[in-house]
Amino acid sequence: MLPTKHYYYAVTGANAGLGLESVRQLASLHDAPPCNGDTSCSDEDATAIIGVTIFLLCRNPVSAQQAIDSLTASKNNEYPTNVSFTYVPFDSSDRSSVKTAIETLSQSIPDRHIINGLLLNAGGFTSDRNGTLTKSATTIIAETNLIGHAVLVDGLIQSKKLQQGSRVIFSGSEAGMGEPFAIKWGNDLDYYINILNGKAYKTKKNKNKYTPQDGYGHIKGMIAFYTAAMARRHGDIYFAAVSPGSTKDTYLMDQGSFPNALKYVFKGFICLSGQHGVDVGAGRYIDALVDNNGGRDGWGYESGTFVCSKKGYIGEVCDATELKKGKPFGEQSKQDLVYEAVRSFMLR
Repeated sequence: MLPTKHYYYAVTGANAGLGLESVRQLASLHDAPPCNGDTSCSDEDATAIIGVTIFLLCRNPVSAQQAIDSLTASKNNEYPTNVSFTYVPFDSSDRSSVKTAIETLSQSIPDRHIINGLLLNAGGFTSDRNGTLTKSATTIIAETNLIGHAVLVDGLIQSKKLQQGSRVIFSGSEAGMGEPFAIKWGNDLDYYINILNGKAYKTKKNKNKYTPQDGYGHIKGMIAFYTAAMARRHGDIYFAAVSPGSTKDTYLMDQGSFPNALKYVFKGFICLSGQHGVDVGAGRYIDALVDNNGGRDGWGYESGTFVCSKKGYIGEVCDATELKKGKPFGEQSKQDLVYEAVRSFMLR
C-alpha cells in the first residue's frame, strides 16, 4: 500500500483577486496519480494523497464565505473531492487578529503535520494616503504587507507548523526596485526603521511628504530583503519573495489610497506597460509554493530569492539580483539590517 499524505496550505487575502485565484489553482493541483504519472518511480517514491485542506485567511467573513461557496460549487467539476476549504479570520494590520489566526491554524492542523505552503498575499497600497500609524507604531502599509505577515510566520514556526518541508512565499513587486529610478537603499539600521515608522517621509519641518507609491515601493523592497534574511536563518524552510507581475482584475489601484485623478493616471501607465491575467499572476505564486510538493516542476530558484519580471512587469521571470536595479537584494548586510528593523517592531 502506498504511503499517504494530507497537504495543508494557507493563503492570506484569499477572498478575491490573486488570493482567490491562487486557492483555485492549489485546489486543482493534487488530483494527479502517485509520481504524477511517471511509471518509472517505485511505490517507495510514490505518495497517495488522501486530503488537501486550504485555509483562506481574510478579514471579511461575508466575502470569505462567498469565496468558499463558489469554490465548493465548482468542486465536483474542477477539483478533486478530497479538497476542503476553511475560513480563518485574519487582518494583517491587527496584531490581535494575527495572533488569533496563529492559534487557529496551529490547533486546526493535527500533530506531526505541517503547513506545506503559506502564501502571504494580503496587502497592496491599502486605503491609507498619509502614512498613518498603527497601534504598533508602524505605517499601515508596512504593517499590512510586511510586519503582520512576519509575525504570522514567526508564530507558526514557534508552534512547529512551519518546519522542514514548508514553503513560505511573500508577495513581492517590481516596485520594490524603484520606478522609474532605482531605490538607493541605506546602510544603517535607522534608515529602515524610519521607513517602517514613517519618519522617512517627514521633512525637517515635520511636514508629511508620504505618498502611497513611495511607501509601497519601500515596503515591497524590504519584503525581498527580509525574505532573504529569513531563508538564511531557517535553512529547513523554503522562502521566496515572488512578484505576480502587473495583473488585471486585482483592484490594486482601487483600494482608496489615490485621489481619482492620480489613480487614472497610474491605471493608464499600467495598461501601457502591459498586463497579464490573474491566472498568470497567481501561477507565479503557485509555481513557487508547490515545488517539490507535487504539481509543478522546474521552479529552480534557491531559498531567499526575489523572483520578478525579467523586463518590465510581465513575461519571463528571473532572480532580481540578475538585474541592475535588483543587485542590492543580494547584499547580506542590507538583508540583516532589514531583519533587525522588522524584528524591532514585532514584539510591540
